[in-house]
Amino acid sequence: MEKNKKSFVKGAAVLGVAGLIVKIIGAVYRIPLTNILQSGSLDGMIYYATAYPYYSWLLVISSAGFPTAISKLVSERVAVGDRQGATDVFRTALRLLTIIGVVTTAVLFFLASPLAKLADVPNAKFSLMALAPSLIIVSVMCAYRGYLQGMQMMSGTAVSQITEQVGKLIAGYALAIVFKKLYPEQPYYWAMGTLIGISLSELLALIVIYIFYLKNRKKLPSCGLEHGEYSSSTFRTVGMSLLVIAIPITIGASIMPITGIADSIFIKRLLQARYISLGIEKELAETMAGDGFVALRSYVTPLINMPAVLTLALSMSLVPAIAPMVAARDRKGVRKAASTGMKLAMLVGAPCAAGLFVLGAPIMAMLYNKVGASTDVYYISGFMKQIMSIGPDNEVSIYAISGGIMQIAAIGVLFLSLVQTMTGVIQGMGKQRVPVYFLLVGGALKVISMLVLMKYTGLGVIGAAFSTVFCYAVAGIGDTLYTVRRANINLNYFDTFGKPVLSALIMGVCVYFAYNIIYKAGHPTLATLGGICVGVVVYAACLWLLRAFNRDDLDFMPGGRRLATLFRIRG
Repeated sequence: MEKNKKSFVKGAAVLGVAGLIVKIIGAVYRIPLTNILQSGSLDGMIYYATAYPYYSWLLVISSAGFPTAISKLVSERVAVGDRQGATDVFRTALRLLTIIGVVTTAVLFFLASPLAKLADVPNAKFSLMALAPSLIIVSVMCAYRGYLQGMQMMSGTAVSQITEQVGKLIAGYALAIVFKKLYPEQPYYWAMGTLIGISLSELLALIVIYIFYLKNRKKLPSCGLEHGEYSSSTFRTVGMSLLVIAIPITIGASIMPITGIADSIFIKRLLQARYISLGIEKELAETMAGDGFVALRSYVTPLINMPAVLTLALSMSLVPAIAPMVAARDRKGVRKAASTGMKLAMLVGAPCAAGLFVLGAPIMAMLYNKVGASTDVYYISGFMKQIMSIGPDNEVSIYAISGGIMQIAAIGVLFLSLVQTMTGVIQGMGKQRVPVYFLLVGGALKVISMLVLMKYTGLGVIGAAFSTVFCYAVAGIGDTLYTVRRANINLNYFDTFGKPVLSALIMGVCVYFAYNIIYKAGHPTLATLGGICVGVVVYAACLWLLRAFNRDDLDFMPGGRRLATLFRIRG
């Protein structure tokens, strides 16, 4: 029993580290890619950003719930010595996921043109076609990942995940550059080349996990049973068991990709209609609408998602920490862990939100060539006023549009931090479906509010940014209130919320003045980097003065003992 427990903990750690590496690579991947796919007035990112949400949603069908379902059923059968049963699960999953992969690949490939036209970006069909083959590849790979995870062989999944991301990085960048040279005036081919790279990276990951499966074949219960008795009734029975587990998880994981599809369909179309109504010529209106869509999805969104790497790591540590306490009915321990998770989410989210609000535009100008080239003045205020004044005689720079979107979207970082962290807490409490319900409500509000704000107000793309904030606010506040009530937490509101927010506000003010002082004396990049350094020092100093941490908080953090000494914590 102890050996199994150690194996589980080790396996969870392996997957956790791999997941963190994958998220970090994914977070930085889009920044250089955006610069590659843009050249003067030509922009390949609009085709990439249009196609990817459809792919993400179809990918969720095979990759979200099935690995969990397979690993659960396999581990249950192995635990009772049912080798044939574990093999039946794997064989059923492989057949079922192959069918799903063929269907989703066919849907994306053959409906590429109608889907691209629906998003009002007809040439995005090439990007959709390039992504289609990866759906069948990922589906088959998920069968192997789920099976090996059920056998507590997490290394195969971890290595294949990292291979997938590194392959995407290398092949995606390389093919984007090659296609850009081959078709210098056709940016939709640049995006297609990048997405062919994704399909190749998925194929490489499948090869890696299959090799891992072959090398460990003798240790697996399927060894020698591949050609045993297997009937259609077994397929139906085991298939239903897999679907019962996988479908709820898949529904929950589908919410955000579906809202991404809504962005692809509506944002560019609504922006274009608004600009035409302001008297802007159709061709220019189409270009400006594309710039607004790319600013939101390709410039702002990757930066907003970067702090999520930290809260994801926190969430992964909370699930295994809380689950044993719930099983042991340790209510006091659950309360401490949940309240600590809440505070740490605020301690991460608040400074990231404040920092991106103040320095988001200069950071984007520093990272993205097209944003930096669109202005000679790296100011950090007045974006909203400029965007609201767009008209035939006033074409606003991409820098100002991106900065305005960022200032609104930055508020959502705080709520996104709560969503991810509280999801880990609630899952650890054994209530996996609760976060899904709140996210479902938030997703519905996002789509409705986006349509209303963009169509019936003058906010334009800023309305889309507000709608995302509303989504995360509903989910984050809902998760937090549920956790407080379920765990019966007696919150110290100033300690949990007041100290992080106050520290972040002070930090934001100092960063604002530091940036402006350094900017007047030198290069904008130096001012941006200097502002970030000032922010780190000021925020840390505020936390030290306010004694923001206690012993329970530091138990969840690496190097807790050293931090306890630094932050004057006794006991």
